[in-house]
Amino acid sequence: MGATHDPARTQLANYPFVMTLQPRFGDMDSLGHVNNVAIAALFEEARVGMNRALLGDSHVAPALSRPLPVVAARVEIDYLGEVRYPGEYRVGVGVGRVGTSSVLQVCAMFDGETCVALCDAVLVHRPATGPAPVPQEVRELLTTVMAFPARVDAGV
Repeated sequence: MGATHDPARTQLANYPFVMTLQPRFGDMDSLGHVNNVAIAALFEEARVGMNRALLGDSHVAPALSRPLPVVAARVEIDYLGEVRYPGEYRVGVGVGRVGTSSVLQVCAMFDGETCVALCDAVLVHRPATGPAPVPQEVRELLTTVMAFPARVDAGV
């Protein structure tokens, strides 16, 4: 995806959704670094937070009532710096692209103003019947309100 080659990805202001997260003591390795599995979980928590902010809690309800039931088809993380415990990190999330049945969520983790990791996640809209087109009303929200880079006039 080449996330590390796009300077816009390393600027927190470009993300329409930001969540502050803290790694747990158990996420740390013997050198005091947060391990890669824990970093993936922090990115996941921020992606879920964005989805909750946009679609409400209905995305965790039974599949028939969820506006966008998804499965992660691909997750790629680029580590740019150390993530340490203890610490407080801001994770920015936006939508890079909406395909027919998939959504590319782009994320970045920041220690202060320094970007320490980038994450791209491809989520596939998958109701009980299998992959399906992203509903039009959800598509509109994703491509306007949550579009990366953030638009000042999008408002949430």
